Amino acid sequence: MADSDSNFEMAPPPRPIKRLGLGVRSVLQLIFAFLSLICISYLASQHFERKDLTKNHVFTLSEATQNLLASARLQDREDPVKIIAAIRKTSPHYGRLRPIVEEYERLSNGKVKIDYLDPIRDGDRALEIMNNYGDILADKLFEDDLFIIDARQGAGATQEEKNTAITSHLRYLRVNDLLVKATDANKQRRIIGYQDEVLISSMIQSAIEGTPRIMYLVEDKSDVEVGAADSPWLVLTEALQKQNILLLPIKISQIDAIPKNAEGVVIVAPEYDFETKEIEILTNYWNRPASSIIAYLDPSTRPVNLRAFFRKNGVTPRDDRIIRTRNGRTESQVLATFTSGLGINGSLESKSVPFEGRVSSLEVREGAEDLVTNGIQCYSLIEAAPGFWGETDYKKPNPKYDDNSDESGVLAIGAAVIRGNANDDKTAANVSKMIILSTSDFLDPKRLGNEQLDFVKNSTHWLLGREDLMGIGPRGVERRKLNLIKSEVSFLHNIVVFFIPAGLFVIAMMVWNTRRA
Repeated sequence: MADSDSNFEMAPPPRPIKRLGLGVRSVLQLIFAFLSLICISYLASQHFERKDLTKNHVFTLSEATQNLLASARLQDREDPVKIIAAIRKTSPHYGRLRPIVEEYERLSNGKVKIDYLDPIRDGDRALEIMNNYGDILADKLFEDDLFIIDARQGAGATQEEKNTAITSHLRYLRVNDLLVKATDANKQRRIIGYQDEVLISSMIQSAIEGTPRIMYLVEDKSDVEVGAADSPWLVLTEALQKQNILLLPIKISQIDAIPKNAEGVVIVAPEYDFETKEIEILTNYWNRPASSIIAYLDPSTRPVNLRAFFRKNGVTPRDDRIIRTRNGRTESQVLATFTSGLGINGSLESKSVPFEGRVSSLEVREGAEDLVTNGIQCYSLIEAAPGFWGETDYKKPNPKYDDNSDESGVLAIGAAVIRGNANDDKTAANVSKMIILSTSDFLDPKRLGNEQLDFVKNSTHWLLGREDLMGIGPRGVERRKLNLIKSEVSFLHNIVVFFIPAGLFVIAMMVWNTRRA
C-alpha cells in the first residue's frame, strides 16, 4: 500500500489564464480581419461583375446595343460620348433609368461617360449646363427630365469651332419620350413599358454620325398632307427624326433625278400613277449603289406603272382585300405575324399584331430563277394569320371565299427586296434595298401601334445599313401588388426596426461571453 502511494504523482496545478495574451491575439485578429476586409473591398471594386436578377432581365442591354458600344465608330473616338442625365431624384423613373444608363458606361470601355444632374437640388450645376447648351436647347432644357448626348470631339478646339459642331453632334431626349403608354379598360392612360434602350441607342448613333441623313417623300403622287397634325407625315417625320434622318418632301414630276444626297425614297399611299419619265427617274435611283425605297401602298388605288415597277423586282400588289368571317361576321382587321429571317423584324419575329384599315395581299416571288439571275432576291416580312383570304370581289356585301377567284394560303402584306450580293463583305455596302407594305392605313396616328412603329424603325435601320441597332424593342412594366392591412404593416415595421436588431445584439453578446470564458 505504501509502495503504491509512493508511486502516485500529483497532477500539476492549472496554469493561470494570461488575459494579456488573449487580448493581444484578439487585437491582432481584429487588425487582420480589418485588413482582409479592405483587401476584399479593393479587389471587389476593381474586379466585379453585375448580375441582372430581374425575371425578364429588364436592366440588361440587348446584343444590338452591345454591338453598338463595341463598334469601331465608338471605340475609335478620341473623346468619349458624354451623356448628361438631368433627372430629378424624386422622379418615379429615376430608379429605372439610372441602372440602364450605367450599363452604357460600363460596357463602352470608357467611351461613354455619364454625368448625373438633379436640376432641383444642384442649381449651380444646372446653371452651368444652361450656359453650355442653352443656346440650342433653351426651349427644352429642364422643362422636363431629359438626357443630353454630347458627341463633340476635340478638346483643343476653339469655342467657335465647338459652337459650329454643336448642332450636328448634340442630341436631347426627354424622359416622357421613353414611356410607352396605353389606355386601359377605365380609359386611363397608363405606362405599360419603356423604350429607353432603343431611343438612347438611336440618339448615341445619331450624335456620333452628326449631320442627319436625308430621305425624300414623294409628295405629288400621294394624298398625304405634309405638315397636317393627323397625317402619316407626322408619324414618319418623328420616327425618322429620332433615327437621325431628315424627311423632306419632293415632287418627282418637277425633277430630272433623285438628289444625290438621298439616303432613301419614301412613297406613301400613292393616289396618282407615276408617268413614264417618273418611273425612269425611280428606276435610275434604284439602280444606284446603296439606294433605298420604302413604299406604303393604298389598296384602293391601282397605279399601273408603279405596280409594274414592283412586279419587275419580284413583288406584285394584288387587287383584293384580306378578310375572314367569324360567327357570321366579316372582319377586315387583319391579324398578321412578323416572319423570321433577314433580321429586319428583330424582336418582333413571330409576334402577331392587328393591322386596321384596308389591307391587300402581295405576291412575293421568293427564290424565282429569273430574279436570282438579275441579282434580285425578295422575302416575305409580314403574313396574315391562317383563316384569312384575299377577296377579289370585295365591294359586294357579305363576301364568301371563292376557290376559283380568291387568294388563299399564306398571304403576305409586307415584303423586302435586295438587289446585289449582300452575302459578300466587299459588295454588301453597295446593295440596294426596298421595303413594300400593302397598306398605309396603319400610319394613321389613331391606329398606329407600338409594334407597327417598331417595324418602321427596324426596317429603316436595315435600309440604311444600321443592322447593329435592329432588334431593340420596348420593355414592359411588371406591376406586383402586396395587399397588407394596417396591423400587418405595423408588425413588419416592428420586426425590421426592433426584433431583428435586438436578435443580432443578443447573438453578439452570447458569442462575446463564450469567447471571454
